[in-house]
Amino acid sequence: MSIVSYTRAVPPALLALGFAVLLAACAGKPATPAPSEPKVQARAQGPGAANAATSADSLAQTSWELERWTRSDGGPARAVPRGANGEPVQLTFLAQGRQYRVTGFAGCNRHAGTYLLSGGALTIQAPAATRMACPQPELAAFESAYLQALGQVHTFSLDSGGAPRRLSFTLQNGDVLDYVRRADPPTP
Repeated sequence: MSIVSYTRAVPPALLALGFAVLLAACAGKPATPAPSEPKVQARAQGPGAANAATSADSLAQTSWELERWTRSDGGPARAVPRGANGEPVQLTFLAQGRQYRVTGFAGCNRHAGTYLLSGGALTIQAPAATRMACPQPELAAFESAYLQALGQVHTFSLDSGGAPRRLSFTLQNGDVLDYVRRADPPTP
């Protein structure tokens, strides 16, 4: 069969469809849709945070336990609960390639979101959480406030840029979340 007779055997519509599929396969990835939640950029404060803020990888593969939540109004510190099995409220920064994720445990549920550290600014997208029921209403209220707070970080600070042991977030309302370093997650 010659080339001429083969093209006559294939209907032009099928050739056009094949060409369209080929073009679609060569097209670039679609743009990432804008997140539904607004992002807040937290500025680095102090030498440790300023050093860390030079690269998104500076927080990557670190894990933190919430130690204290200080209120801006001078009232008593908010009690930091533990989960039913004694698991602490925690936050982990992970990076794989150009994917920067933040995961953790908020008291009842696990949460996950994204983060970006660039030009001295830390942006945490308000994380999504699993939907397990909390055993106590106080724990549910804490978890809700904590997840909202992660999307409202105004500034952050580290005690050192090389191997920080303490991390603090100052929220837009002036509250301060203090974390202590935990064992780091494995590198992917």
